[in-house]
Amino acid sequence: MKFKNRLNRCIHHEGEEIWISRSVTVLPSLFFVKGETTYVPLGLRGDGLPDEVGKWALPGGYLDYDETTDEAVLRETWEELGLNLLECQENFRTESNLDQPYYVMSQPRHRQNISLRYTLMFFLGTEDELPELDPQVPQSEVVEARWFELNEALAMPLAFYHAENMRHCLSTVYKDIWPGQLPPKA
Repeated sequence: MKFKNRLNRCIHHEGEEIWISRSVTVLPSLFFVKGETTYVPLGLRGDGLPDEVGKWALPGGYLDYDETTDEAVLRETWEELGLNLLECQENFRTESNLDQPYYVMSQPRHRQNISLRYTLMFFLGTEDELPELDPQVPQSEVVEARWFELNEALAMPLAFYHAENMRHCLSTVYKDIWPGQLPPKA
């Protein structure tokens, strides 16, 4: 996939790491429903990242210059998981909206001020295979990407607040169309 973005930059000044970026992150929660089982793709955070190293996480990251928020969702998902969301939308029935985030969190936290949460749910046929995952970034960023059953993912110590984010998506945006049931919080 090709993207038109210009990368954010990092500078070091007086012992501090300062990011020259748009200070906005996108965080897509991706759900793939096959029969009665829901799967989520996650990436294992590498040792070149500043936070939550060695934890599994949803794809996501900073909005780069020259890109819209929906382009950032497509790019981050491609980079961190090797998952082409446009192909997924063509191949599977989809419940999603890339035009608008479903939730906006505006709270200064470390390097970002605004997080835009997106969610996409894909419904696979019983004969369909889950798409292949193949991260497009160095292993220092994403060591590997893997599919997890939703309940397994929610029981893991995921990076940041990603488990809570997935629960929120399923209990609000998809509460009337998702055929599953959330397990109790651990």
